[in-house]
Amino acid sequence: MSKQPGRMVGVMNDRTRPKVEGVDDAYRHLFDAIVDQRLLPGTKLTEMALVEAFGIGRRAVGLALQRLAWEDLIVVFPNRGAYVAAPEADEVRQIFAARLAIEAGTTEAVARTADEAALARLSTNLAEEQALRQEGRMREAIHLSGGFHLLMAELSGNAILAEQVRLLVARTSLVIALFENRSGLQGWHDHHGDLIALCRTRRAEAAVSLMRDHIRELEAGIALDRRRPVSFDMLGVFGTAAG
Repeated sequence: MSKQPGRMVGVMNDRTRPKVEGVDDAYRHLFDAIVDQRLLPGTKLTEMALVEAFGIGRRAVGLALQRLAWEDLIVVFPNRGAYVAAPEADEVRQIFAARLAIEAGTTEAVARTADEAALARLSTNLAEEQALRQEGRMREAIHLSGGFHLLMAELSGNAILAEQVRLLVARTSLVIALFENRSGLQGWHDHHGDLIALCRTRRAEAAVSLMRDHIRELEAGIALDRRRPVSFDMLGVFGTAAG
């Protein structure tokens, strides 16, 4: 029997594929792979390849892709298929403008209302990120750095804004993966410790100003005229080591 084009025969199997039981799991794996920069902008997401990678039905994969398309993390082209979103320069500017507007509000809320338990969660996030950086585990450190912003939004008490920050951080990760970052990866965690200190002392205006500066520095470090090449390895993205 001839092999079907595009199938990863002998690559993904019950020992190497991730645990996926349905649409939500498939969505989570794809979302995390985008945020962690394992799925790069412009990568084609073939339904049948994902069916094999996840070991679930085509309908479930399609629904997971549909949800990601609603969130602007992938783009579906008629007769061409689904691709990880690759934002253009104007969209990048809009992403950061949205973050400036929304995270000013979430930061102010945290600075005015956060208790020691909330501040401890932020401090734990920062400490874990710094430990990962010292160990050279940069991809995981970046994930936690974005998680700091998600946690700030969550602690603001506004679930709608927190969801918007979750999606904007994911789209920022696409931007960082797509364009050369002149300031390297350092900007992802600069100021987090200072933000915690300002929130602890209830200096709301200063905390908002610093968060805005922080986001502007992230944007300023991106070279919008320099795109990186795209590569994709299904096993490397979703596979787990066979024991």
